[in-house]
Amino acid sequence: MHLISYDIQEDALRVKIAKTLIRYGMYRIQYSVFMGDIKDSALKKITDALHQFAQEALWSADDSVMVLPLHQYSEDYVEFIGRSPEEWLEITGKMHTLIL
Repeated sequence: MHLISYDIQEDALRVKIAKTLIRYGMYRIQYSVFMGDIKDSALKKITDALHQFAQEALWSADDSVMVLPLHQYSEDYVEFIGRSPEEWLEITGKMHTLIL
């Protein structure tokens, strides 16, 4: 399980990063926070893409991305105050059935 959050000033770059995270299986839990149980190969692709974005002209000196691994004990103590993500079971990998 990983949590990825960003603080990016430029709208176009923010959209590119969000689409990349979703493409590799991350779920948006807040506007600039994504979470997902992804394989190491997908994590490598995500971090490679994030390093590429950091080289773009749209990247400012104040922009940042945080990639935080969450271990099982961290996941067990996650608390939501207010609305929790609708995809929580998918995010945690506890739902293995596609519901249409």
